[in-house]
Amino acid sequence: MGQGPSNYHQKTLDPFNPEGPKIEVIIPHYIYDRAYKYNSVKYENIRAVKEVLENPQRIFWGIREHSEGGWCYTGKPTKLYIKENVVIDFPKDKIFAVYINERFIVFDWILEYIDDKNGLNPKNWEGRYRSLVWPKSIS
Repeated sequence: MGQGPSNYHQKTLDPFNPEGPKIEVIIPHYIYDRAYKYNSVKYENIRAVKEVLENPQRIFWGIREHSEGGWCYTGKPTKLYIKENVVIDFPKDKIFAVYINERFIVFDWILEYIDDKNGLNPKNWEGRYRSLVWPKSIS
């Protein structure tokens, strides 16, 4: 029997122990395949997902109003795809957010405006997430 499509595996900080060994998160094949078929910009920005997961600036917990778990990793990648064949330097007034469920599976990634008080947090983060997990102090 042949091997099926592969999921993408990426190492990142463990939200339970950010200073400890890295964990592996998964971008399922069906997620990136759907982006490839229907949203080329989202697909190309998987590079930004990889960059944020390799070097997150913030990790938030409790990403959904009716869900106990899940994380949002945020960061500022170097480049951003904004339309087909158009790449720009990452904008200063934005942050890139990667959403991961309780089983460490990436299910979405989006560009967000930065918070007025801290440029490494998404706008209105205090009302959207239950807590800031890492780093513990906000400068």
